[in-house]
Amino acid sequence: MEKIECTSCKQEIPLIDPYVKFECPECNKMIYRCDKCRTFGHTYKCECGFAGP
Repeated sequence: MEKIECTSCKQEIPLIDPYVKFECPECNKMIYRCDKCRTFGHTYKCECGFAGP
């Protein structure tokens, strides 16, 4: 089974929990965010250096 890690907090996201995934606008790598980080607006940073709220 694939493991998903939140890009913001680096915690594993259980596949049964709500999360969001989207492509980085700079490099098109997938970014995953857990519901908690997304709700509280924690920042994330892609490997390419792109950062967002």
